[in-house]
Amino acid sequence: MSNLKRIGIVLAVVAVVAAVAGSFKGSDVMDRAIILGMGVDLSDDGGVVLTCEVVSPGNGTEQVGTFSKIVSVVGETINTAIQNVAEVTGKEASLGQSVVLVLGQEYYEKVDFSDLTEYFINHHSFKESAVICCCEGDAKSLFNSGNALTQSMSIAISTALLDQAEKIAVPNNSLLQYARSQNELDRTGFLNRIKFVPSENTDSSLPDKQMGYIGYREICIFRANRYVTTLSEQQVKGLSLFLPDVYGETFVSFEDIVTRTVQVTDKKVDLKPDGGGGFIIDLDITVRYGRTDSEEVSGPITAKNNTEIPQKVLDDVTGQARYVAEQYLSAQVEYNFDLLDFHEMYRRKEGSSNALATKPMQDFPVRLSVKINES
Repeated sequence: MSNLKRIGIVLAVVAVVAAVAGSFKGSDVMDRAIILGMGVDLSDDGGVVLTCEVVSPGNGTEQVGTFSKIVSVVGETINTAIQNVAEVTGKEASLGQSVVLVLGQEYYEKVDFSDLTEYFINHHSFKESAVICCCEGDAKSLFNSGNALTQSMSIAISTALLDQAEKIAVPNNSLLQYARSQNELDRTGFLNRIKFVPSENTDSSLPDKQMGYIGYREICIFRANRYVTTLSEQQVKGLSLFLPDVYGETFVSFEDIVTRTVQVTDKKVDLKPDGGGGFIIDLDITVRYGRTDSEEVSGPITAKNNTEIPQKVLDDVTGQARYVAEQYLSAQVEYNFDLLDFHEMYRRKEGSSNALATKPMQDFPVRLSVKINES
């Protein structure tokens, strides 16, 4: 990350504090614990462990970038846990500036968390656009880890899912998008699954804290807010090929003892019922040579347009694209979930019915065609 981007993150945090401070009168702001991010884990007694990254204007003597604190509380419900934040911090919890909500692995794998999503959707200040995601292991450990690039773990997670993910074609969901998916016909949706990846970076001010970065190449599938399965990186890559508004997938070809990387720059996804109960999917994908220059220098991924891609490379990439696409389609059938709206397409055609809502994915055969073109 460049110094310019580091400065931008610091200024963003300062702006958050200033914006919140400006919305209160007198000393009211001094009584607020501004929560930037939250992690939810399952407690031993079946309640919740809520871990918050808290910024308090009362900590004004500390240096910018190191003023956030990690606070963990326990409650019978998410509501009581948030109330307990005030007891621990001595300040009223303010959720209006929260950018991320992370669900710990034991929590999202075991709990129907409909009440949690409903609570935050209906909360008067929590933003519907906030990122909601899952994590490997427990959220408390994640928030207590050190990020190699920024002091704020909440901002590191939000940046990874909202900024970086767009550049490498990993889809992401906001709280509102996810909540809607759990109330549609098939009641199926997904959340990104992140994990802390340790690195060799160190922080002289925190010598005992392990530093690392956020990995985010998997997604978890949910139906009616109950965990179904976790898709691998390859399966997620296959899913991204079916999403017309997601770009940036890269494929590496080793033809002719030369390593060549190509990037998806455009695609046409024609997904339609075949008239016999199944679907036809035609993927028309455009690629070009790519190199990973930094965005500050010359764009997210710039192309070497002066070199023609050999047909062997195009054929190899076609095979790879078909493979990951089929990996995703196989997972859809094996775990019986629908992220491509097969049920919704038939609902528009035939109308809603209990039989359609419960129709298994194995009853939707798919004929897949993949075509790779050079831009």
